[in-house]
Amino acid sequence: MINQENVLKILHLNDLHSHFENYPKIKRFFKEKSVGFSDVLRFDIGDNVDRSHPLTEATLGKGNIALMNDLQLTAATIGNNEGLGLQKSMLDVLYASANFPIILSNLKDKGLQPSWAVEKKTVMTSFGMTIDIFGLTAPYPLAYPDMGWDILDPQAMLAKQLADSEADFTILLSHLGWRFDELAAQTFDNLDLILGAHTHHVYEFGKYIDGTMLAAAGRYGEYVGEVTLRFDDQFQCIQSEIIAEDKHHLASKPEDKAVIAELASHGHDLLKADQVACLPNGYANQYPTYEASHFVAAILGVENQVPAVIMNSGMIVDAIPQILTLDDLHDILPHSIRMVKWTVSGSELKAIMAELYDVGNYLKTQKIVGMGFRGKVFGDIILSGMTYENDQILYQGSPVIDDADYRILVPDQYLFAAYFPILKASGTAEIQFPRFMRETVADYLKQGASH
Repeated sequence: MINQENVLKILHLNDLHSHFENYPKIKRFFKEKSVGFSDVLRFDIGDNVDRSHPLTEATLGKGNIALMNDLQLTAATIGNNEGLGLQKSMLDVLYASANFPIILSNLKDKGLQPSWAVEKKTVMTSFGMTIDIFGLTAPYPLAYPDMGWDILDPQAMLAKQLADSEADFTILLSHLGWRFDELAAQTFDNLDLILGAHTHHVYEFGKYIDGTMLAAAGRYGEYVGEVTLRFDDQFQCIQSEIIAEDKHHLASKPEDKAVIAELASHGHDLLKADQVACLPNGYANQYPTYEASHFVAAILGVENQVPAVIMNSGMIVDAIPQILTLDDLHDILPHSIRMVKWTVSGSELKAIMAELYDVGNYLKTQKIVGMGFRGKVFGDIILSGMTYENDQILYQGSPVIDDADYRILVPDQYLFAAYFPILKASGTAEIQFPRFMRETVADYLKQGASH
């Protein structure tokens, strides 16, 4: 048992991804582990918000903030799910009701600090030690500018902030991944503690590199982090204990299931109340016609002004009902996926189509995980605005000419995953920011466009 004198307790959570089924345990952990300590810091290290959960989707993350408020956080930083999973206008208001600051120094709004974030936070312990807290998020230079943000190099920003720091102790809230964190630990002399995230890594009993302590607590609330530090009177850390506590070691309570169910139920109710369209009829998504997939593909083509669309039937997870609500659409297109406009030559298009059908035939029954895909299996290749039979392509009804340019629209999963190397190496690709597939479909149908 650590003597309470000159002791700092730190509790941290990262990459919850709206897995609210673990929230009741997390809330109790934060409360119980704070008892008896004069100096407690509590942090969330980003990717708390994930629009796969109905409450997060219905409230655009504000439901998450209400739950985070109950953890009595000292501060939080953002992950890519907040930064890229929400449109700029949504992120600008996400933290309006937060009772904690967002610390973030490498994301700017037209060169200025966002109104909802601070570059650092300084706190003083009861025993007189000053602590500078910094926050950094993973840079996606191909995405953030198109979402309306400036993204800065995190290492350069951290170097400047540490050079300017006169605090006795420094903490980095890092949504940057373990490679960055371990390199930073080796690089900076006055970086004392890194609380990590993004790559879902777990340091069960912490890690120590060149005088820097590292802690990380996995993903989804499967672990919760606890750091206990004791200092001498010169504020040198003389004792440390770092633990990533497995949720299975934490007691459940009978009321937990009801709390978890209510969060989901409330989200579903909010989404069901928002009717997107009353269609002439519903659309099944079954072989060989895949009516629902073709219906969605046609909308995506029109909204993105691209004549030909390629996607996979597994993108459409459920049939489309005649009365379509946002709740239905969230179930049908649950993915955090946008479309990509690709401009390729005719000869490139021929090679791409051969690859898509060759690899797609293998992927058809594969369970797909990651890259924003939240469905089950890949499914069959779906074409809209073009046909492919016997190795022959008709684009808008006409044969493809080798040296002509063609535009195709595909899910961004094809750009980010390793499935289709020929496609990735061809032409030029433009991600269609900022809307997810389901947002594009909802906007089209709500406009009352003919379909």
